[in-house]
Amino acid sequence: MNADHYSDEQLNAFIDNELAPQERLELLRAAADSDPLRSRLLQLQYLKELTRAAYPLSGPKNGERRALAAGGGLTRYLTAAAIGGLSLFAVQLVTEAPSTSDHNRRAPLAAIGDARTSQTRVVFHISSDSREDAALLLDQVETVLKEHRASGQPLRLEVVANNQGLRLMQQGRSPFPERIRRLSETYPNLVFAACGNTLERMAKETGEQIRIVPEAVIVRSGISYITRRQQTGWAYIKV
Repeated sequence: MNADHYSDEQLNAFIDNELAPQERLELLRAAADSDPLRSRLLQLQYLKELTRAAYPLSGPKNGERRALAAGGGLTRYLTAAAIGGLSLFAVQLVTEAPSTSDHNRRAPLAAIGDARTSQTRVVFHISSDSREDAALLLDQVETVLKEHRASGQPLRLEVVANNQGLRLMQQGRSPFPERIRRLSETYPNLVFAACGNTLERMAKETGEQIRIVPEAVIVRSGISYITRRQQTGWAYIKV
């Protein structure tokens, strides 16, 4: 089964251990035979670990606090967490995948090198006008951008807004216009994209003449745009 058969929702459920045992086993078997599928899994795991490290449910343990205070800093803490998560996940694939081939057993570990040296491509999606969601989105985007710049790993990152999420990119209404401007100036590999269908619908329904911040581009359909990105191997994160 090829990598395109599995949606990002299924892969996220696998990483979060939310699949049924049989579904998990089938995905493991598919990953053992598919380099693209392993790369997608590793990329998603990397991004999840990066986000969890930046926004843990509880603070770092005492030893981690001491390491941060000693001068490791946030970047070192995120890097360790992300690499550790990838390594554990690779071991999981090796030990759980029912393969008797030495080549297949080594393949997940080799995929780490491929995933870390090839360009990472991520599309973030927001459809809510919640200020908290917008802040979380920009925090996550900035964390990923900083980490990849520090590591030297190539990255393309896009933020797509549709429905009420369009408010994030609306002139005069965006809660963070200066932050969007600063991020766009600092990271040329970052793109903000607003859904043209949403703009047209809002104009018809409310009579609004919505203007988008100059840092953003307009795409015809936000959902279609995201779907095409996923079909070409982009990691997808919904906020």
